[in-house]
Amino acid sequence: ATAGIVSARGRDLHSGPFDDFIQIDAPINHGNSGGPLVDVSGNDIGINTAIYSPNGGSVGVGFAIPSDQAEKVVAKLMKGGDIEYGYLGVQIQPVTPDVASAIGLDHPGGALVSQVTEGSPAAKAGIETGDVITGFAGQEIKDPKDLSRAVADVSPGAKETVNIWRKGKAMQISADVGRNADDQKTASNGNEGRSPSAEQGLRVPSLGLGLTDLTPDIRDQLNLTDNQRGAVVERVNPDKEASAAGIQPGDVIVGVDQTPVKNARQANQAIAEAAKSGKKSVLLLVDRGDAQIFVAVPFAAG
Repeated sequence: ATAGIVSARGRDLHSGPFDDFIQIDAPINHGNSGGPLVDVSGNDIGINTAIYSPNGGSVGVGFAIPSDQAEKVVAKLMKGGDIEYGYLGVQIQPVTPDVASAIGLDHPGGALVSQVTEGSPAAKAGIETGDVITGFAGQEIKDPKDLSRAVADVSPGAKETVNIWRKGKAMQISADVGRNADDQKTASNGNEGRSPSAEQGLRVPSLGLGLTDLTPDIRDQLNLTDNQRGAVVERVNPDKEASAAGIQPGDVIVGVDQTPVKNARQANQAIAEAAKSGKKSVLLLVDRGDAQIFVAVPFAAG
């Protein structure tokens, strides 16, 4: 038997970037999707949408779209006849405890900007790679999902306040929200300049990394442009911290502790300085394929 209990809120079913489902144990069967989810007072609190069903029938795990989300969609449809989501133009990732330690945040939280799309509303507003977005349009941002939902809810053209944490300081900036479209491009790396001379095989023993410069052969192997800068991860000790953090051979380190690096020597020096400063971890900005991500690597204890 089921009692209609709400067992979770904010559930992510990985069906899209704005997932925010209510999980309930009330029986939902085939044909019930689109029906109302009501509370004991008869208030409509959601729209029944999906079930977890290993055998085709209800097993007491159902999901509903919250009514406040449905109201926003209905309002947009009544106003313009279609759905337009707000667009900021950033790639974001969670702030883990190691990342928080590396950038000086008291606790994990917010959305870490790993890449800013060129020409996007975020770029025009002055948002930078390495910023942590902690608030948007008056709403606290606890994780990347919060930011995705908050931006999507804003009408294109609106000017909103963005709270960010940048290099140890909290600040506010204003951003003109754009219109999200299927053809929005992801961010590209636009570093300029000529290739540095090669620094072969620099070791970073505290992390278990072997770094080298970007030579023409390496650029060809990794399909990198001539203006790409950074230090290539040549070797990773499987028993050291960098491996445990997810650093892989072929990664290109383009920043250390939110400071750009052009070659292996600069990367090695920046990591060494972070270790000497007493930090528990160092924040590496890594180009991997078509993506750019931050990876926090803790220093070995002692």
